[in-house]
Amino acid sequence: MKRIISLILSIVILSTLVLSVSCAQEEEVFDMDFHVDYVVDLTGVTFQWGTAWLTQFYPNEGFSLVGDNMRQHYRDIEAELGCNIDIVAWEDGGRRVMQDVAAGMKTCDLVDSHATNAGIELYKAGLLAALDDIPNFNGYDEKYGPMRFRQYGIFDGKLYGLYQYLWDFPPEFHGIMSFNVDLLSSLGVALPYEYQENGTWTWANYKDYLMTIDNAASSAGYGNEFIPHTAQVLTRDVFSWMFMNGCKVIEKDSNGNYVCGVNNTKGMATLDFLGELSDLKLYEEGGTDPFIKNQTAAIMTSESYFTTHFQEGNESAYLPGQPWIYGVVNYPYGPDGDENCVSGFVHKGRRLNWVVAYSGNELSDIGIFLDHLFEPIDEEGGWKSSLSYSVFHDKRDYENYLKILENVNYNHDLSLGAAYSNLESSCVFAAQGKRTGAEAFESVKTMIDEAMKNVTWVYEDLID
Repeated sequence: MKRIISLILSIVILSTLVLSVSCAQEEEVFDMDFHVDYVVDLTGVTFQWGTAWLTQFYPNEGFSLVGDNMRQHYRDIEAELGCNIDIVAWEDGGRRVMQDVAAGMKTCDLVDSHATNAGIELYKAGLLAALDDIPNFNGYDEKYGPMRFRQYGIFDGKLYGLYQYLWDFPPEFHGIMSFNVDLLSSLGVALPYEYQENGTWTWANYKDYLMTIDNAASSAGYGNEFIPHTAQVLTRDVFSWMFMNGCKVIEKDSNGNYVCGVNNTKGMATLDFLGELSDLKLYEEGGTDPFIKNQTAAIMTSESYFTTHFQEGNESAYLPGQPWIYGVVNYPYGPDGDENCVSGFVHKGRRLNWVVAYSGNELSDIGIFLDHLFEPIDEEGGWKSSLSYSVFHDKRDYENYLKILENVNYNHDLSLGAAYSNLESSCVFAAQGKRTGAEAFESVKTMIDEAMKNVTWVYEDLID
């Protein structure tokens, strides 16, 4: 492999000249050409990218315009760098990489996998490369995704995960609210946009808003199957609501110690508020079908991909495939929250790309490859263009999605482990009105306090 990087040499020469001129009594004229070329030659190097979702990253030729753009992107990189790109079917985990490394074999340079699988498995085995340790590479560039979005790719305060942020796959998070524009309009009910724009999208108004929807639906002939608000899954939804009341899952106390940020009056008030909505039959865990397929719910809170994705052959499962108009907003905020709070959060159930430190290729070469691989997929902004012009029906939907994404929270479920799962379950009972918020937290307090000993960072530590 040959690499010619004359830019560095040029900088050294120029620096020397500046020093010489500043120290000289007479001006000297140098008859030299300082034009330099930056050439990288990775001829003979093969980079392997493993994924359990092969058709997503390497679709068949002619299957879609997006797929053809991706294939052309790979060909352009191969032509520019002289390397080969091998995208292969892989497991959603780290064992195969561990076996290859143990046997002294070459393995994937990059693995697309969930944080709970290859991410944490390879990190614990000492086989992941922290992004700061990769030469020729800036892992904090926007093209890999904002740090807030990649918080589930941070282990012990170091960033490991990458995302194809400027490609055609809209980033995913839990905690976006969708509403059926056609249904609400037919019932004569105001859309959430109006509350949001006049600053009244609050819990104080939300209960009355759901009651208005329920009464209007009853008058229009909807039966008992109608629910104003369906949640995809309560174990996650309760935390979105807590974020909207100014909570963080983990925060620092006045002594600088990490403490649970939901086991307080703000978290308890959140659960009591949801319990009240549940008792009034205004809010329940009904999944996505009542909203997307049956239109027997006016509002849905869920993972964001239900609002942004379109899967050919399975159009009925996602909102972009529906013939009716929908909108998206942030959740309303509570008495201890404000308009700056966002309901979205990332969690261990999401995927990222992980760099293997012992793949058989030099990390400096991998850094150059990654820098080219994650460039924007097109000149239109990838998913940003498709969401704003093709998927969403209103520019406010795109603005709301982007605000949540760029300020997204993290639930720390990886570091809290089983304690977090128990906290989820206990909170659900309160959200269903089966216990108070105070009772929900008291039942898991000891386990949560013990789990706090495993916490080594919060986002604010990384940006101060």
